[in-house]
Amino acid sequence: MAQGVPPRRSARLPERSRREQSDEPRRRGRPERPSPPRLDAFDDRGDEDLPPWAGPGIYPTGPGGKERRPRRADEDDGRAGPGPREHSGPPDADEAWPAEKPGRSRRSRRAAAARARQSRRRLIAAGAVIVAGVLAVLGILGKLPFQGKSAPSQNSGLVTTFQPGEFRTVPNACDAVSTATLSQYLPGKVAQVSQALGTSTQSQCTWTLDARPNFRVLTVTSQAYTPSLLASGDGSATFGAIDAYGQDLQTLQNPPKKTKQPKAQMGGAVGLGNEAFTAFQVFHVGGNTTDEVTAVARERNVVIIVRLQGQEHGGGFGPVPVATLRAGALAVAHEVLTGLH
Repeated sequence: MAQGVPPRRSARLPERSRREQSDEPRRRGRPERPSPPRLDAFDDRGDEDLPPWAGPGIYPTGPGGKERRPRRADEDDGRAGPGPREHSGPPDADEAWPAEKPGRSRRSRRAAAARARQSRRRLIAAGAVIVAGVLAVLGILGKLPFQGKSAPSQNSGLVTTFQPGEFRTVPNACDAVSTATLSQYLPGKVAQVSQALGTSTQSQCTWTLDARPNFRVLTVTSQAYTPSLLASGDGSATFGAIDAYGQDLQTLQNPPKKTKQPKAQMGGAVGLGNEAFTAFQVFHVGGNTTDEVTAVARERNVVIIVRLQGQEHGGGFGPVPVATLRAGALAVAHEVLTGLH
């Protein structure tokens, strides 16, 4: 059978059936549904409000199906410090960015705080040294507020000048004892005379007799005290002498252990200044026995100390009566007191 060209179909649409025509008015009553907007690949507004699973969270894959993610900002520079990191993109839902190590941050803060404390301590110590140095210089120059005043303030009650009857100087101790007194209590030729102190307010002299069977040593010390803030009472020169007199008495009654001196037998002294006492000690050194009598007298702001010792036995010397030593110490103290002016 011969096949020919199929007949051409009409371009007209087929007419709707009667059923379709009957439904048309009912459908016209419904509102038309809005058609979804067409997406434009070149429209930038499509990137707004994307869900977390869309967009930047999708990365290209490399060999083996491994995703190629962009480097973080802190990985681009190996010198990045421990400060806050800026992420180049949001993390995926199944992977979190590595958190900052809290231990290192705490250690850094502690180290910084320790350095700050050390700096403050250094500043405080340096300031204290500077202040102490300034005060020392001002004290030497007499520029401190409490220095250089001729009279104490009315409210302080402190005495800073010599009061009537107080002594500003003491006589030379080597000249204060007469030759007759020395010859009586140091019989023989005195071997040595030495002066240890020789100022206007303090003087000390020592006489040594070394002629068998006599070995005796006489030491005289006199000191005039000045007003001082360290003294008790009102700080006057007399109170300074009272403090020194009490210290000498305490030292003889209870000598410090480091001195290794024996306790003294205390005695009185009549007619010597405002107050006086005597003390007797026995020293044992290298098989020798030495007796020593000390007489201490105070006259206003002056304290006089006389020590007279004689070897009791040993080395061909002695004996020496203790009463002789005591009488000699009191006689010398009386002469020194008489020479005060």
